[in-house]
Amino acid sequence: MRWMMRMFGILSTIILARLLTPTDFGIVALALIVFGLLEVLSWTAIDLALIQKQETTREHYDTAWTVQILQGLFIALLLVGVSPYAASYFDEPALIHVVYILAIKSFISGFQNIAVVDFRKNLNFTREFNFHLYKKAFAFLCVVSLAFIYKNYWALVYGMLAAAIIDVIISYRMHSFRPRISLARIRDIWSFSQWILLSRLGYFLNQKTDQFVIGGTSETQAMGVYHMSTEIGTMPSSEVVMPLRRAFFPNFAKIAHIPEEYKKYILNTIGIMSSLILASGVGLSSISDDFVLLVLGEKWIDAIPLIQILAIFGVAAALSSSMELLLLVSNRGDLSTIESWIQLAVLVPIVWFTAHTYGIYEVALSRTIIAGIFVFFMIYLLTIATPVSYISVIGVIWRPILASIIMFFMVRFCHQDNLDYIVLRLLMDITIGAISYVASLYVLWLMTGRAEGMEQNVISKIKLFINRKKQSTH
Repeated sequence: MRWMMRMFGILSTIILARLLTPTDFGIVALALIVFGLLEVLSWTAIDLALIQKQETTREHYDTAWTVQILQGLFIALLLVGVSPYAASYFDEPALIHVVYILAIKSFISGFQNIAVVDFRKNLNFTREFNFHLYKKAFAFLCVVSLAFIYKNYWALVYGMLAAAIIDVIISYRMHSFRPRISLARIRDIWSFSQWILLSRLGYFLNQKTDQFVIGGTSETQAMGVYHMSTEIGTMPSSEVVMPLRRAFFPNFAKIAHIPEEYKKYILNTIGIMSSLILASGVGLSSISDDFVLLVLGEKWIDAIPLIQILAIFGVAAALSSSMELLLLVSNRGDLSTIESWIQLAVLVPIVWFTAHTYGIYEVALSRTIIAGIFVFFMIYLLTIATPVSYISVIGVIWRPILASIIMFFMVRFCHQDNLDYIVLRLLMDITIGAISYVASLYVLWLMTGRAEGMEQNVISKIKLFINRKKQSTH
């Protein structure tokens, strides 16, 4: 589902990057910082509350839907109120009317049918896939059509508004449940959500502090380049971890009370996630030059060094996010909150100093280093909340880390600058990267005595598949 959605996202990015300018993206990025901050301040994690609570009634769903509407209305009112101040801080008058449209979007989104959360709760991922695919497809058609009409940032803004309307319509078409206004179970919802709210606020501020500072110290064009670099750089790793989070959360919620089984699946999950995250994120970093020229075009050439470093940031952020999932399943949202706010306390002064003393590349570099350090702090918190040890977690992630480093240098060493065809260069680099990564993982696994982990599971699956094929031919 996530990769199908991302396909639409990549196509729209390719089209929009050529029709719009970095300044257009910068205006929308600044508006989304304001929108995102206010949204997270009132976020209640009602979907996770309904999934985590195995016994739910109609009153729970009605209460969740009512809270969702109130949240949308609250955000809309706040957006209208802060829009002049946001325009003044970022020195961008166009922000006022853009934020007004986002306020309308927020209010409309609150009416989405809450019952679509059942698709995840009941592990009905076919329905979940269809629901998000329909939404993304219609949104893609809207924003691309508007881009050809307006050829400026209003295409992105009106596209988001149209997407919100489509989301609400599709949610009621795909689920027969019809919610009613109620606050009967507000205590049940809030008892789960309070730590999640604080954790999400810390997480959002960690993700957006650099953009907030850059938006206040740099021109809108520079902000547009940095925003695009962040979106592209973190795309591979985030699109690996997000679908796995959505699938693993309801599954882990069902086995968290069985320590031995829970421990086994935690280590397998971290092994799988880290292998995929490192391959995709470090892989993008190694091919960032040709990727930008092919996908975004020459006017985005300033994004190349930023994407190279922010792709590594995406790896660190995704690794922490995958471990945070296990804290939430273990009902230790307090630990996730602690990690988010400690990291924020470290990040803010460093980013502020770097932005005012150096430039946006150094901001990206400092952000990446801090995120990498906090991965190891998150592992420590994981050992508090779950039955795994620090050494066992390190034992399943060090091989993918080393294999990804080998892959990076192999791609850079074998890169053919003298080859004129950019598509062919890119395909060669991707092939070299994939082969070197898989080969390195396999050799490292053999060197460790075929240790139990992700590699062993994959090889077992391959052998099982081959045996079944042989049996079917006889």
